[in-house]
Amino acid sequence: MDKIYIAVTMDCEPVRSAAGATQATSGPLSYEDSARFIDGFAGYAQENDFPVSFFIHPEVAQAHPQLFLDWEQKGACLGLHIHPYKINRTRYRSHFGALTPLEQTILISEASAVWREALGRLPIYFRPGTFSANDATFRILTELGFRGGSLSCPGRMYPDLYAVWTGAPLDPHYANEAFRLMEGNLDFVNVPLTVDVSSMATVNGRSFSRDLRPDYLEADYDQIAGNIVAQLQERNPAVPVMMIVTHNDNDFTNPQDRVCGNYHRSLQAVINACKKAGIEPVGATVESLCDLVREKIPREAPEFVIGHASIQAGQ
Repeated sequence: MDKIYIAVTMDCEPVRSAAGATQATSGPLSYEDSARFIDGFAGYAQENDFPVSFFIHPEVAQAHPQLFLDWEQKGACLGLHIHPYKINRTRYRSHFGALTPLEQTILISEASAVWREALGRLPIYFRPGTFSANDATFRILTELGFRGGSLSCPGRMYPDLYAVWTGAPLDPHYANEAFRLMEGNLDFVNVPLTVDVSSMATVNGRSFSRDLRPDYLEADYDQIAGNIVAQLQERNPAVPVMMIVTHNDNDFTNPQDRVCGNYHRSLQAVINACKKAGIEPVGATVESLCDLVREKIPREAPEFVIGHASIQAGQ
């Protein structure tokens, strides 16, 4: 392995007052703050030669259309982001994975229409809020013309948020039409959030592996990044990726801000871990990663496996 693709991503949330959202939800207090935070985040990534992938809630696309189009001209990828309960005039008080196939189809179509009105075209990349999805989601996205996205957080076990990804593939892959936790042969590329599989944590009944997000109160980013690089070397996937995620609700223009400082440390930890291993860190967007998967990985139906009739103790 001579290179690892670095994908810096931001979920762009509406202001917290939208659709009855509270201080407990993600999102900025104002759209003025949102624009500054987005610029600060993308600017620091650009300084390190990393383009950004923005997953944009439809209301945020309406609030900042020129901002996103300007960043796209600088190499950013623009995708759709949805928390059903945050949608303006929503009828869905739920997380995305709780929606039926018909409800998902209607909501994605309606949100995409608003997104298109703001940005001039339909979105073709997608990430649901909290990585909440179910077994119908990949098929519906494919049917609606999406070509890829970042839907999974391997190891995440948040059943109350309908975000369960225990055993999900760790690396970019074609999605499965019927079962979200397996690779498949849909013409839809899923790029999972990168996690450190060396340990699991449980907080308030929710289990997860650490990732490189800057939002943690405390995290050893050098350790996390080093672990991930070693795990990628061991797995040696066709498209090795380290993906970072955050939101537009922290002041990424202020290095004294805790999350901004963590962001700088996280990104530098990624760069240092790659270089220490003799690997080149190469900036990539979700779009370019979807292209790489299509170039490097054949789209084939997964091999059928017959399970053991019985399992002996100790095996």
